[in-house]
Amino acid sequence: MDDIHILLLSIVSFLVLVVAVLILVIIYLLKQKRNAKALNVTESSKVLQNQLIRRISLENDNSRGKTDNTKEVASQTDSESKSMKTVGTLTEVTLYLRQESSPQTIKKENNKVTDFNPPKGNRNLGNTCFFNSSLQALYFTKSFREAITCLKPLSRNFENMPLTKNVSRLLEKQTIQSENHTRELKGVLSAVRKINDQFGHGTQEDSYELLNTVLGGIFDEINNADISRMEEGGGSLIDVRNIFKGMFIVVYVYDSCNDIEVDFEEFTTLSIPIVDQSDDCTLSKSHHGLKTVTLASPLNGVESGLAAFTQTEEFEEQQLPCRICDSKYVDGTEKSYKRMLVFQPPPVLVIHIDRYEMNGSSNLTKNSKQMSYSRRLDVSQFCSIANTTMCKQDYLYELYAIVVHTGAISGGHYYAFVNTTRKHDVKRWEHLIRKSTGDIDTLKREAEIILQEKRNEMKHERTEEIPEVKPNWYYVSDQIVTPVSEEDVLSHKDAYILFYEVQ
Repeated sequence: MDDIHILLLSIVSFLVLVVAVLILVIIYLLKQKRNAKALNVTESSKVLQNQLIRRISLENDNSRGKTDNTKEVASQTDSESKSMKTVGTLTEVTLYLRQESSPQTIKKENNKVTDFNPPKGNRNLGNTCFFNSSLQALYFTKSFREAITCLKPLSRNFENMPLTKNVSRLLEKQTIQSENHTRELKGVLSAVRKINDQFGHGTQEDSYELLNTVLGGIFDEINNADISRMEEGGGSLIDVRNIFKGMFIVVYVYDSCNDIEVDFEEFTTLSIPIVDQSDDCTLSKSHHGLKTVTLASPLNGVESGLAAFTQTEEFEEQQLPCRICDSKYVDGTEKSYKRMLVFQPPPVLVIHIDRYEMNGSSNLTKNSKQMSYSRRLDVSQFCSIANTTMCKQDYLYELYAIVVHTGAISGGHYYAFVNTTRKHDVKRWEHLIRKSTGDIDTLKREAEIILQEKRNEMKHERTEEIPEVKPNWYYVSDQIVTPVSEEDVLSHKDAYILFYEVQ
């Protein structure tokens, strides 16, 4: 019996050894397969880069080979070739490379349509729904994400730009559906807190103030950084500051001398009051200088709020005398008029619905009245006729994200709606983002001349049409992500921040 036991024990030990060896072999084979796959991806990436380099070289050679009478065309081709070299531009080649290297970023894209994967939820770090909702809207601002991503290799001081660096890391990690990005979320919140100490203490804060802090912080870091390399590649880098930057024109008209005077102010976001659509926001004086591109009546609550924001203010000329001729009012009955209008609408128009106001006892209260809005917005009725570089299509916007606040002012909850499929004309966007208004003093003189001469030289409407695209809206509440109908999105009564893209 002892011999049998010994034999059985020997057999069992041998089998265990065999199984262990098999397990080690399987693990080794899996590692080899994974390494081979990674090598293939790397080689594919190199092949793509080599193809791009050969294409650029060929285009440059073709450009140099043009005859004298085609030098202008050759110069344009060469400029486009340089643009393709720069990471973060909106060229077709860049988009193609991004799809090959990061297939989870965008499902489908061409020159006229962009289609993202469904949103990834953000973990709540302790009453940070105000933070998560604004970041979702920024993530789905396509040009913002690309402009931030391209700063890393082009700025020598990127390590000294903590907010921009952490936002860039978050945007990169957020594009990969299978990756956890909680650490990157914490990094952004920590960087924001260093700018404004009220954030990051586990208390509910204002999403609009957070949004302005993030954008302002990034812009300040870029302003203070060494960005000489941002001009690399023929200046083809997209400046993130231009994506949200618009310009107001403040027009002054005087009864006594009929002079027109203008000032300009830049803006990043636009805050409008909640008003009744029945409120009369018409001109108190039908002077040419105070007129807008179109005189359409407001169609919804947001347009009524914009009308109230841009309505004419009337003063006694004694209170607001003409600064051009320094004329004196004659009999004390002359008036002066002031109107703030949009001069240059930004590529991305962020509209804040101002729901918070002080009551009689100096306490902050929330106005929960529903503010109606539409998917498409025509801002021409709020824009000055002084800008003659615009065409009619430059005033048309489409909604792509909303930040919502429900509940009381002391708490409540923030969440977002985002549209993952929408129009996006790459070439047109690149042109609009690079558009410059030029020297302000020159701009003032030109605007005053145009208004005095009652000229309105608007360009012809763009003839090329962008195809109609069916939107895909999602409800995003921290880590909860669910599809939602456009009807539900457009009928929501607690909209707080609206994000529009120019079409």
